Amino acid sequence: MFKPKNAFSWWSVLLRLIATTAYQAKQQNSSWQQSLLSASAAQPVQTGETSGKLFNQGIGRTYYLYTPKSYQPNHPLPLVLVFHEYAGNGQKMAVSTGMNVLAEQKGFIVVYPNAIDKRWDIGGNAATSVNDVRFVAALIAHLSKIRAIDRQRIYATGSSNGGYLVQRLACEMPSKFAAFASVAASLPLQVKQSCKPQTAVSMMMINGTGDTVVPWEGGAPPKVRIGKNLSSLPIPEVIDFWRHHDACSKVEVKQLKSDRVEISDYPNCQQGSEVTLVALKGGKHVWPGHGSQFLEASTTIWDFFQYHTATTQNDKSVRREKP
Repeated sequence: MFKPKNAFSWWSVLLRLIATTAYQAKQQNSSWQQSLLSASAAQPVQTGETSGKLFNQGIGRTYYLYTPKSYQPNHPLPLVLVFHEYAGNGQKMAVSTGMNVLAEQKGFIVVYPNAIDKRWDIGGNAATSVNDVRFVAALIAHLSKIRAIDRQRIYATGSSNGGYLVQRLACEMPSKFAAFASVAASLPLQVKQSCKPQTAVSMMMINGTGDTVVPWEGGAPPKVRIGKNLSSLPIPEVIDFWRHHDACSKVEVKQLKSDRVEISDYPNCQQGSEVTLVALKGGKHVWPGHGSQFLEASTTIWDFFQYHTATTQNDKSVRREKP
């Protein structure tokens, strides 16, 4: 056995042993981490219904997600964000809209985020300090890490309180989305005053002329629905706002789907954008679903979405030719 001749030699041997052991441990740890990463990458993505969580602004946020069975990690799919009404949640919204069935048929991913205390911050003056616009940006970034998302085809829709958030998103982060659609919602006067998007905005609005919660004529709905000290613009005025913002031509294409549904479309707008109003004559505060006497809102919205693609942040919405 090797015997060092002095204390200095003993220390040299000890230091060498420590260094060798540390190196071997580091190599083993690195191999273990690589094995974990490889195993994780090999695991298939769960399609169908899932739920998830992320932390944003110091708060845990949840969402409900549907991935169609046709999903392939090397083939990015469109993403549709669906925002629930006041006092609702993502899973209930999925059931009431039937959007999962449509996602499976058409091949897109759909996510239903959950609001804090079941109410979205639509005017920047929520009871909590949470900014839902920042949350939405974080959610898109989060989903882009766990799913293959076509960043040029991200869309936002919502009902009532969630529809108001959609209008706010169109004002504050239009470059993230290719198109928007609000149902039974309007644009608050207070939000419009600071609404100056730097890109064109493709917007569809579906509203009932008999809605007493979000009146067609505008006004102040119950505070609990949209936020304290906020008042809604008349629906035609909101359409005019987006039409003027997009520099649409004055040509209005009207289509009567039935004696209860009138569609006013402004297709010739800058950067390929489009503004559409779907008026439900006598319609109440609802998201029209399957079997509705009016139309099926989810299908109507997807038909609008699929012809709009965001190319870059500066050249926002390039419209595909309809067949």
